[in-house]
Amino acid sequence: MRSGTLPNATLLGLLTSGVLFAGCSGDSRVDATAPALVPDGGTALPATLSGAATSDGPVELPVTAMTPVDAQAAKTAWTDGVASFDRGEFGVASEQLKTAVAGEPQNAYRRYLLGLALWKSGDRDGAEASLVESVKLDATRQKSWINLARVRNERGDRHGAVEAADSALALDPDSADALHQKGRALMELGRSDEALAALTAAHDKDDGNGYIANTLGLLLIQLGKPGEAIEPLEVAKSILPHVAYVRNNLGVAYERTGRMDEAKIEYLAAVGAGDAGGKAMRSLVRLGATDTTQPLDESVETAATTPQ
Repeated sequence: MRSGTLPNATLLGLLTSGVLFAGCSGDSRVDATAPALVPDGGTALPATLSGAATSDGPVELPVTAMTPVDAQAAKTAWTDGVASFDRGEFGVASEQLKTAVAGEPQNAYRRYLLGLALWKSGDRDGAEASLVESVKLDATRQKSWINLARVRNERGDRHGAVEAADSALALDPDSADALHQKGRALMELGRSDEALAALTAAHDKDDGNGYIANTLGLLLIQLGKPGEAIEPLEVAKSILPHVAYVRNNLGVAYERTGRMDEAKIEYLAAVGAGDAGGKAMRSLVRLGATDTTQPLDESVETAATTPQ
């Protein structure tokens, strides 16, 4: 196996856990398939990554130096790091991949995978730094920009998330994932019209993505359009029946349109799926439906028993 790529059997499309409810949005899909690395080329980096512009164009910042390690040790660390990543041992993978990156500091994909491992292990600052280093080396890998936007959204850097998403969209204007991350950031910046346009476009381009559908529905609720929110949230529920914040958001949309019995079912499903934060339970109390021992319908049973 070449040290810069993953074996064909490696599956690195992952879902992050995390429970978000009405007022929040979530997305956790990542792409970690190994591309052919593009040497010495690609699009110009945006100003925040490339430095001040000159008459000759962007001035690229140097990639952060790392203490070199023995080539064989780095190769072994890469193999072990990929295996740890596949097993979901992201903290272990992060340490192994740091060694692998030190062995090949100019390898954009190694830095990219390290960024994902750091993110999945909870180190968002380290993840952002590693992804920034990756796009310095290869600005043509769209998924690097998308995941950089995702990490920046989670860090609360909405302007930075928009910038990274725009860099991804410059490479592929039809990317639903990039539009989603841009829409999430614009929501938090209060730029609702732009957010709605981005999220509607994302949903149109990938109507089978439950996370995009959930975020669009959430925005419509925030805009006072719960009736319009029901359709995308029902789509999200059909794809992600076990995700508490999806069921809770649909419950909110039903409640605000007067469909109280359906709202109670969705809140109950959210409680069964974990209800981190207790929002769904509070809604059940408010509606006078606190008997969570009653028989659950099939969708609620799925929500309660599906591993997350």
